[in-house]
Amino acid sequence: MQTDLEALLVLQADDVVIGELETRLSALEPRIRELDQRRQRSLDAVARSTAAMSAEEKKQAYVRDKIAEHKQLIERNQAQMDAVTNMKQATAAVAQMEQARRIVATEESDLLVINRKLDEARGILHTQQTELSAIEAEQEVARAEVAGERAAIDGAMAVAKQARDASAAKVPAALVAKYDRIRSRKRSEAVFAMRGMSCGNCDTSIPMQRRHVVTAVGVIELCEACGVLMYYQA
Repeated sequence: MQTDLEALLVLQADDVVIGELETRLSALEPRIRELDQRRQRSLDAVARSTAAMSAEEKKQAYVRDKIAEHKQLIERNQAQMDAVTNMKQATAAVAQMEQARRIVATEESDLLVINRKLDEARGILHTQQTELSAIEAEQEVARAEVAGERAAIDGAMAVAKQARDASAAKVPAALVAKYDRIRSRKRSEAVFAMRGMSCGNCDTSIPMQRRHVVTAVGVIELCEACGVLMYYQA
């Protein structure tokens, strides 16, 4: 029949396997995070360029409207000039036309600048969209590999946890509770064989009276120094 110690050591071995699987699972997170961050940086760049291009397009539309408006004003002034009957009216109409022409010239110059900026913005956006597509294509393979590894680890974890549950059922509940409390302190192992007459984990010497209990009776004792469970291995 399996002793409590043997059952406890099997339980600990199962927990070590689970711990290794958890470590492998955790190692996937930085890889996924790096993929996400790289793609997000590209998405953010595309979004910024799209917003910048949209702003320039609004400026372009506004300036075009103003140019059209001022050209209409010139046409009206021209019509008024054709209908004038005295020099004063003619002078006023000419002045308005000249002012409108100067405004149009300035606006057309501004429009040329906006058009250049728009061409540059479209070129940058096209480059960034191409880079984003390349990143997504490249990551498709990497993400599939990570997903496959995660699925394999999850499957192994389910099997390991089933084995752990079966092992825990063979250990007295009070001993399992004590063992779990020790492991809850983020310890990978909670049970250690004594090293000579000292704790196998921290090397603290065991008092004579407790040595006898552990070595002669085979009791699983708690190390008063480091808090692990210890046993005597003949």
